[in-house]
Amino acid sequence: MRLAAGTPLAAALSFDEGQASLPAGRLAMDAGLAQLEWSPELIAAPLPVSALLYPPEPGLHPARGREFEGLHGFLSDSLPEGWGYLVLRRRLSRRGVAIETLSALDRLALVGAQGRGALTYRPATAPPPEVESLDLDALAAESTAILAGREGELADTLATLAGGSGGARPKVQVGFDGAGRVSVSEGDTAVDHEAWIVKFAATHDPPDIGPIEAAYAAMALAAGLDMAPWRLLPSKTGPGYFATRRFDRPASGRRLHMVSLSGAVEAPWRTPASYDLFLRATLSITRHADDLHAAFRRMVFNVLASNRDDHTRQHSYLMDETGGWRLAPAYDLTYSAGPGGEHYLDVEGEGRTPTCEHVRALGRRHGLSGRVIDTIVAEVRAAVADWPRFADELGVSRASRAEISTAHDAVAAGFMA
Repeated sequence: MRLAAGTPLAAALSFDEGQASLPAGRLAMDAGLAQLEWSPELIAAPLPVSALLYPPEPGLHPARGREFEGLHGFLSDSLPEGWGYLVLRRRLSRRGVAIETLSALDRLALVGAQGRGALTYRPATAPPPEVESLDLDALAAESTAILAGREGELADTLATLAGGSGGARPKVQVGFDGAGRVSVSEGDTAVDHEAWIVKFAATHDPPDIGPIEAAYAAMALAAGLDMAPWRLLPSKTGPGYFATRRFDRPASGRRLHMVSLSGAVEAPWRTPASYDLFLRATLSITRHADDLHAAFRRMVFNVLASNRDDHTRQHSYLMDETGGWRLAPAYDLTYSAGPGGEHYLDVEGEGRTPTCEHVRALGRRHGLSGRVIDTIVAEVRAAVADWPRFADELGVSRASRAEISTAHDAVAAGFMA
């Protein structure tokens, strides 16, 4: 479970399982800070793996601080957090290892080739156990037990299927083929199967969180946001499970490199930040005006749809093998009251009740014309106003539909004030 003393950790980019991985660099810890040395192959490419802060140049590149457990921010994105951290901690505990005693590099070695995006790590120190079940209802019940401090016979299955999952909600990673059949493998998905994530309810989620997130996905698509394909899977014991295709796995055996906004600019997700930061980073990383417009539209949607869980790990970027970066599709969109009733990302300094004037001011500062701003706002407002229809079509309960409608109405009133 631990790297041998003095053993460096090798990182590589694996874009295609049918081709050799590209060595990215070597990592070692010194006085609690990770030291990164890019590989000659990566420098020759050159690929902007970190997105912004650590250019592919010779020499040692120390992590800039300890906010990310001494790692470089883009590397910390590979570590499981939230649900993924919980199941990993329990799995290690059963083997007599306290996760708190492991260094950040030890935990990257545990991730091996099973993390998000295209980054892989060697030596990999924990091969996953065999999968025992594909019964989603059983896995959902087991995830509830784990959140409550108990676990049963499917705990190892959940640990395997969680992979490098982030976020608080329990989730598993599976494959679907064209006929809707489900598969699981210990590494990437089976041939001719697409990689998907299936989500279960967290402790404080309403029972119909699956339909709620599905209705939000439909509403976001109507508002013009880019979303990965999604579906609502049936359940024998509840209202269904929200599933979404992994956008870092564009095809069987294929990967895209992925970095969150948090990892790219090294802004810890628990610390409030701003949509100005998101827009500036998006244009700096992707250099595409279309991505800037998409980020602005996402901001407007999050404001009007009362999705205040919009912190810096809720936005990501994808890089292909040529080194080109694009804004990743929107994800984890749902109703959220936010910390203390505020957005994690403020709009022109306002986190509780951003108004249309705040939105317009930020858009103008980033070069968007008044016509573009007004068009985006009008399209998003129209989609969010249609929430009751999306909620009815996707099976949201009357109580949840009414609660969210009330929140939308309150936001709309303040937005146009």
